[in-house]
Formats: sequence, C-alpha cells, structure tokens
Amino acid sequence: MSKLYTEIYKLKTILRKGWLMRNVGDYARVESDAEHTFSMAILALEIITKESLKLNQEKVLKMILFHELGEIDYGDHTPHEHIPSVVKHENEQKCVERLAKECGMPEILSIWQEYEEGKTMEAQFVKKIDKLDAVMQSKVYSNISGNQDLFDEFKTNSLKIADEFKKYVED
Repeated sequence: MSKLYTEIYKLKTILRKGWLMRNVGDYARVESDAEHTFSMAILALEIITKESLKLNQEKVLKMILFHELGEIDYGDHTPHEHIPSVVKHENEQKCVERLAKECGMPEILSIWQEYEEGKTMEAQFVKKIDKLDAVMQSKVYSNISGNQDLFDEFKTNSLKIADEFKKYVED
C-alpha cells in the first residue's frame, strides 16, 4: 500500500469537529474530512461548469484534495477553540511538509501553500467553496433533525457567501 494512501485514509476517520460541537451526532452520522473534501470537489465542478468560470480546474481539484491534509497530524480545529491562526497554520504546515517529503510529491506543499495564502483566483474560489459546503451541510443536518436553529446559525454566513460568489462570478 502506498504511503500517501495510508496517510489520506486517516482523513476518513477525522470527524468534523464543528458538527460534533453542535451535537449533530445525536441525530445523524457526522461527516468526515474525506467526505467534506468529496462534496467540495463536486460542488466546485458544478459551479465552475454552470457559471463557465475561467479557472484552472485541475488546480482547483488538487487544492480541494490537499486543503485538509494538515489535519492528519494536527486534527480538526474550529474557530470556537480560539487557537491562534499562526499556531494552527504552523502545525498543519509541518504535517503537509512531512507528507510532501515522505510521498515524494512536492506539489502537495506548493498547492497547499497557495490555498493558505489565498492570493490566486483558484485559492479564493476554493476558500469560498469550503465555506459554502459547510452552509449546505448545515441545511442537510437541519432537515434531518428538524432543528432549524442549526441552519439559522449559518444563514447569515450563507448570505455573505452568496454575495461573494455573485461578485466573484461577475468579476
């Protein structure tokens, strides 16, 4: 078995902490980092296609696939934990550097860094997709549980993301 597969398998076991903190596990199976990554990829392809966005799809997909790799060693952390962003970034980068070196794939690190810096159109798009996926997942969990409060918590953020996407597509 390849070293990379052994490592990425761990993403299947890391449950999204934000949903655990909201007790989603009381009524639904909580998604893993791997499932989150998969739904982001499908969502990104759908939007790129339907809106005819001029983005490098291969880079977008790689960025989506690599964006959670730092959590393999460091775990999933939410803003509610008040971990300084520089600490979170440094710890995740150590993991991504290790993976890139051990797997002989330096591109993992360069694509991950591009995402983290958020300067390219692809990185900005993937960051919006990451947020949009969470909003959409909150709607799924709200529907399953009948708890509208869960989606309402994300509603303000979803409107902001929708406005950002509209501006992004128009630009």
